[in-house]
Amino acid sequence: MRFRTHLVGACLLMLLAIWLSSGTMYPFASTWAYPIVSKSCGYLFNQDHTAYRAAFDMLDGAPRAQWEWSIVLRRILYPLVAFPFMKAAGFVVGGFIVSVLINVAALIALALFLRQRWGETVAVVGIWLLAAYPGVTYWGALPYANAIIVPASVGLFILLTRLDEQVELRSVVWNCLGMTVLFTAYDLLPFFGGAAMLLLIRRRRWRQVPIAAACLVTGPLIVVLALAKIARLPWSNENTDLYGAMLGAYLHPPAVGVWLRGVASFPVVLGQVFFFSNLVFLPTLFLLVLIVVRARLSAIEGALAIAIGLVFAFNNLAPPYPETYQLRGDYIPRIYQPLGVALIVYCARVVGGLNTPDRAKAAIVKTLFALAMAANLSVAFGPIARVPWAGRVYQRFYMHAYLETMDLNLALHGRRPLGFCRPQQD
Repeated sequence: MRFRTHLVGACLLMLLAIWLSSGTMYPFASTWAYPIVSKSCGYLFNQDHTAYRAAFDMLDGAPRAQWEWSIVLRRILYPLVAFPFMKAAGFVVGGFIVSVLINVAALIALALFLRQRWGETVAVVGIWLLAAYPGVTYWGALPYANAIIVPASVGLFILLTRLDEQVELRSVVWNCLGMTVLFTAYDLLPFFGGAAMLLLIRRRRWRQVPIAAACLVTGPLIVVLALAKIARLPWSNENTDLYGAMLGAYLHPPAVGVWLRGVASFPVVLGQVFFFSNLVFLPTLFLLVLIVVRARLSAIEGALAIAIGLVFAFNNLAPPYPETYQLRGDYIPRIYQPLGVALIVYCARVVGGLNTPDRAKAAIVKTLFALAMAANLSVAFGPIARVPWAGRVYQRFYMHAYLETMDLNLALHGRRPLGFCRPQQD
């Protein structure tokens, strides 16, 4: 009963936080300097709104001109799942319903995973950390594929754990196929696919490495082939071209001095991205618990951290390249958000599993957890509660406008979640 009570309470908290981050208060939209204002209700949407709407239009059989230009059509899992809901309730409302459902499902899956492995106390700590996590509310109410980033990361972490523990070839294949399905939701293959390879190599399961690699790339490869052959879309787009530009820069580097000047800020950017990729307070809790308790990361947590670190290094140590849109620097920490699931699991199992006669240490850890929860909730409910630092924390997650942009937008357009409509006049 205790576990169920906490689970229901955490689900309700997450539902409320997501709903109060919708309408005019979508953080992804309200932190953008020039949000799209819907005429029907005056809700705010990000500049990516039309690109993600194009995925729905493609599945809905709309004329080719309405969707062929979108660069996010490969993130197909969310549109496929959400399509019947969007047909029934509309793109925005139907997408909101699906986004809520998948985030709550991820919370329940994480709760069951933690309880099975480390017991109810660890599970309770973990579900409250996830329920209060602003990384959910940044995306969670949106009808975009971004809404699946956190749920997919939770599912991939669970599958990664199963892959590490279940050594039979049949289990490896099924776990990797499960992961490759989730890779069609968002660009998560380099992180979790890289972690899977690191785990297999660490365990010296050499024969399984090529089989696992083939299974892991199957889903994204099928999507690319289907879109190329059936929808006649090009093999590459602006997103994938960036990685080609970086690879070309590595293959044809400039003078050493030019390269070093271009990456001189790497240590500072590393620190900034670590904190802001998961909205400050969760990484801070992780570091402080690590210092106080000195518990080591698990093999799965470590492999994911290394894989994400390698992607970060590839992006930020690249020689200068001519593309105007860069993946280097501190303006886009959100790329590395999938590290958050490892931080949540680590904090949950260490805080929830703490068993020490040192009462002072136990009190410190519990206090840190309580402060982190309060700080995360202040950001998650920041738009509706007018918390002055919430917009700044969200903005540093993805620096696409000035720090005060959210406050300015909400002062201009009001604070109205979905269901509170104010039609706009031409």
